[in-house]
Amino acid sequence: MSMSSDDELAHLRDARKQELVEQMQRQAEAQVEVEQQQAEAQQDAEQLTELMRTILTPDARQRLARLELAYPELAFTVKQHLAVLSDEERIAVPVDDEMLKRILAGLSDDRRETSIRRL
Repeated sequence: MSMSSDDELAHLRDARKQELVEQMQRQAEAQVEVEQQQAEAQQDAEQLTELMRTILTPDARQRLARLELAYPELAFTVKQHLAVLSDEERIAVPVDDEMLKRILAGLSDDRRETSIRRL
């Protein structure tokens, strides 16, 4: 009887070891996938930044950089919008600060106006 319980225990240990190995492999694969996605996102961001150097004037780039510090999601949306407009040749390049202000105003029309009233 002790022989069969030892065999059963060894079998359980082997099965558990195999489960752990498979789990570690899945985690390693997931980590590699996440790193690849991050690298692609970084490359896309760098391409957008390089495109902004050719599309925007220095003043407009400074405005966009300040916007990116305060509202990174909005800045990313603006960059994508500018890239599309440039690809479709719907804007005159280079975009100056005044044009960027108008584009920002157009994109942020959906923002809610805040007003303070005294009662």
